Formats: sequence, structure tokens, C-alpha cells
Amino acid sequence: MAYVVMENDIADFKPFRNHMKTQEHYDWTTPYGYGGPLLEGEISLDWIHNAEQEKETYAKEHNIVSEFFRFHPLLQNQKKLESDIKVLYMKKTVYIDTQSEDVIYANMTPNNRNMVRKAEKNGVQIFFDKGERIDEFVEIYNETMQNHNADEYYFFEKKYFEFIKTQMKENVLFGYAEYEGKIVSASIFFFNEEYMHYHLSGTLFKYRNLGAANLLLTKAALWASEHQIKEFHLGGGVENEDSLLRFKKHFNRNGLIDFCIGSKVFLPEVFEELVKLRTKVDSTFDLNKPFMIKYRG
Repeated sequence: MAYVVMENDIADFKPFRNHMKTQEHYDWTTPYGYGGPLLEGEISLDWIHNAEQEKETYAKEHNIVSEFFRFHPLLQNQKKLESDIKVLYMKKTVYIDTQSEDVIYANMTPNNRNMVRKAEKNGVQIFFDKGERIDEFVEIYNETMQNHNADEYYFFEKKYFEFIKTQMKENVLFGYAEYEGKIVSASIFFFNEEYMHYHLSGTLFKYRNLGAANLLLTKAALWASEHQIKEFHLGGGVENEDSLLRFKKHFNRNGLIDFCIGSKVFLPEVFEELVKLRTKVDSTFDLNKPFMIKYRG
């Protein structure tokens, strides 16, 4: 069993800056997107429980206050941890069964097939690369987030995209929809031998009704199928049943799966002190907000 986490100095959290000593207390979170433990082979619940106990001992010895995980909907890796950490269902996400082209199209809604045909009829062309046109992707992505008044959480520095391009080149695919010589929609996909994931995307507002994003995702699903990738995860919406989730549901009428999060507090006394500090120094802090790591809510 292995975890991929980010270890954060809690003193670097914006509300706590200048109110805490640095390098004193930390917490763990999964990187942006979905994660949780990777389990290989048949592992008993007793073995997992013992591993979690060892992890907790390590955390306490190294001033790790808490941990927070976004579990992966395709892996459903929260199921074997429910007796050791607090698990909470969040919302539905969508996946595409990519075992064959016929299955991909059979699971689509008629509306989505019509949008795909509309894009093709209008001459939209799809191509993929490894990030050679990354500047165009960033421009389209940022414009899309601005048009949706997205939170700061959804904006990234240029170095983030450069890291993806250079350090993940064996497992990343950039997709583009071109119309009349102009890139109008773009996406980043992650993949391995079994799964593909829709990471980030954007579509220029002027061309939002062209069907370019529908065609781009369809071609990405077909690419996955051609490369023997069995499932393509699209993620969900920002909220349950918002327009983004409804858009994704058109790609698989039977593709809803659960997304869960999880947390554990290793140092409860420190945790409570951090909640009190957040209440004291941040007038906008809502103590009643349902956030698992309360001081970060």
C-alpha cells in the first residue's frame, strides 16, 4: 500500500501567516485531483489496519496534525479504509467505458451524438500532442476559468503546466479542437495502461456552442480505446447536478460513480488550537462550514 501526498507547512496557509512559527506543524493532502492509497494484490483488512497504525505513529512523531484525501472514483480505494479513517461521500462523477468504439457510442446520449456530428459537419478538427502548444492551452484554460468566475483554486502558475509537459510526458496527452485554423477548445489528459483521466480543459466562449468540446472528448475516448485503456474518467461538476456534470453525463448514460473524501486527525489538541486560531485571526471564517479539516475550511 502506497500513498502520494503533499506535506504542507500549516504556517504557510494564508490565514496563519505571521501567526505561527514555520516548520512546526504540518498536514497531508492528496495532490490536486483524485488520489488516496494505491493497493496491489489481495490485502487483508488486518494488514491495512496495522499499516494505518504505523502511519499514525509516524505522523505523531513528525508533527503531522491531520490528513485529507480525495479518493479515486475508479479505484474506489476508500472502501478498505472505512474502519480506520473518516470517509465521507461527496458527489457523483462520470466515466466512459472505452472497451470499444461501439460501446463508447452506444452509451452516449442522442444529444451528445448530435453535437459530435455538428462539430464534424462544421469542420472542427481534433489533434493531440505532448504539449508543444502549451501556451495556447494555458490561454484558453485561463480565459475559461475567468468567464466562469472560478475560485483561485482552479488557477495554476505556468510552471505547473511546464512540469506536466516535461516530467509527465510518458503519461500525458494534450488535445485540441481546431476551427477555421484557430484552437477553440483544449484539454489535458493523464493516462496509464488501464485508465485515462480528464484533468483540465477550456473552450473559448465565442465557440461554446460549436460542439468542439464534445468532439474532443469523444476523440479522446476513442484514442483511449485504441490504446487498450479500459476506462476514461471525466470527473464531476463543482456542485451536484450542475451544468458541468450534466455535460459529462451525456458521454455515458450509465457512467455515474461515487466520489468520496477522507480525513484523520493525528494530533487532536493541536487541531483544536488551530481551529481556535483561525477563528481569532480570520473574521471571514465560518466555523459551521462542513469541511473535514476544519481549520482549512
